[in-house]
Amino acid sequence: MSTTQSGIGTKNYILLIIGALLLLLIVIKIISNSKKELTKSTKPGAAAVQAECFIAKDTLINFTFKAVGSIRANEAVELVSELSLRLVSIHFKEGSQVKRGDLLFQLDDAELQANLKKVKAKLDLALETEKRTESLLKSGGTSKQIFDESVCDRKVLEAEAESLNVLIGKTKIVAPFSGVIGIRNVSEGAYLTPGKVLTTIEDISKLKIDFTVSQTFANMIRKGELFNFRVEGNPSEYSALVEAINPSINQNSGNLKILAIVENSDAALKAGITVSISLSAKAAVSAIYVPTQSLVPTPGGYHLFFAEKGKAGYRPVITGIRSEKMVEIIKGVLPGDTVLVTGFMKLRPGSKLEIVKSR
Repeated sequence: MSTTQSGIGTKNYILLIIGALLLLLIVIKIISNSKKELTKSTKPGAAAVQAECFIAKDTLINFTFKAVGSIRANEAVELVSELSLRLVSIHFKEGSQVKRGDLLFQLDDAELQANLKKVKAKLDLALETEKRTESLLKSGGTSKQIFDESVCDRKVLEAEAESLNVLIGKTKIVAPFSGVIGIRNVSEGAYLTPGKVLTTIEDISKLKIDFTVSQTFANMIRKGELFNFRVEGNPSEYSALVEAINPSINQNSGNLKILAIVENSDAALKAGITVSISLSAKAAVSAIYVPTQSLVPTPGGYHLFFAEKGKAGYRPVITGIRSEKMVEIIKGVLPGDTVLVTGFMKLRPGSKLEIVKSR
């Protein structure tokens, strides 16, 4: 065999080997693709997401909201003198219970009493003069003018006596209502000036609580409703009754002022302390409410997941007022809609659903 023929044979052999390798690679590729297609064709569908749901409906719910209030006495006043006189006696014990009309302070009325005696003496004379001139007038012994002057003198003296009696009455400072007297700021013998606070008196047989609620809940508060409150540092829970509601909302704060009454049977309740109020009220009109936990917050607002023909739907909603566990849905939910309340970590729009609990 020649050298040329030997070279040709070697080349053919190499080409044959290359062809065989290419064929082997093609077969391997075909088998691999077949396995992938088989895997795809035999892979089971995605598992359904288990979730709990809530059936939306029109309803009236109770709202429980918190407020902070302050207690004040049923009645409270600072006692002052209206006259510039010396204080001669004090007729109460500090911190004691006094009754309406009890004498508390006695001012020096000696000069006023003396002036009153003088005016009464003149008044007695004026009355006698008026009687005499009246008799003379009837008999023609005097003129109508002189009689009128005697009547005028008598009336002037009566007015002076009445004025002195008023001043004398002001020297006796009495309790304007029944209550507990405070600590006095003066001593016997002190010279009093008008407006100086002598002491205070408070009626604490019942107490008033002032507090405000947001205008959101303004229509839920009713006169006569009971609510509970607590005092810091006291484990007891107390009840109070809504006594009055302000007719208008404060435009600056947007709050409504409420007045409540509590019977004071516990010495722990004192005027001036702050209380924590827990108030329950029913919504004024029915609306659609869903559990607060069903809300999905997004940058564009709140969304909800829904169960729709076995799959998860997803849509935006507009919320209203909230209670502790429920939220009003103003737009986006209709009565009868099935709102999902769990499973959000796995849920996607279009996910298959398995409802495990409905309420």
